[in-house]
Amino acid sequence: MTRIIAVLAWLALGLPLLADCPCGSDCRCPDCQCTPWVEAKVGGRVAPDGKVELQIDLPGSLHQKNIASSGLGCCVFRSIDHAARWANIPALQHFPEWMVQKHIPGGGYPQKVADLIPKIAKDRKMPEPDFVQVEGNDLEILKLATATGRMPGVTYSKSPTGRYGGQRIAHMVNIVHADDQWFVVLDNNYIGENNYEWMTPQEFLKTYSGMGGRGWAVILIPNGPPPIPRN
Repeated sequence: MTRIIAVLAWLALGLPLLADCPCGSDCRCPDCQCTPWVEAKVGGRVAPDGKVELQIDLPGSLHQKNIASSGLGCCVFRSIDHAARWANIPALQHFPEWMVQKHIPGGGYPQKVADLIPKIAKDRKMPEPDFVQVEGNDLEILKLATATGRMPGVTYSKSPTGRYGGQRIAHMVNIVHADDQWFVVLDNNYIGENNYEWMTPQEFLKTYSGMGGRGWAVILIPNGPPPIPRN
């Protein structure tokens, strides 16, 4: 419990986590489980093997860079913003910019999300959208979310492709694809249609649960547009 509280405090500050693995700063494993990351690759809308397309194909023109409010990063609320753009929920779009306007510091944790979503909807005189927050290591709910047209915001503790200098970080990103073969990350610090991180479910679980041993996801209940028709 102490570990979880400490991690949430770091996430609220939006700061990198110090590497604590005895393997040294080059180790990419959470909690000192030294399994190499071998499959993850940066790519576009199609998997590295050329066989799978994204389930949640948010146009690159709608990707938004992370910003800070009162000196603290807004990755949690940018991830919610991305999900709201996909699901066409105006009440939650430009969430970080609203926080800057209202002088609300960045950083996020479950209770803060639960408090601010009703507040921004009320301030904008719009209906409050339904949402759920999930804590744990069950990937099936993330697979179900993307399969039904939803874009979860998820914790992300270390880049499997070596971003952030290989450091452990306290961050939230979006999942835009999740199945038995691939999990795909849209990182609000690395936006654009050619900057997705494609990784195996096992690799994703390591970064998802690498802060305190369990992941945290924010899922908006309204879903996005229907898939593009295919022959």
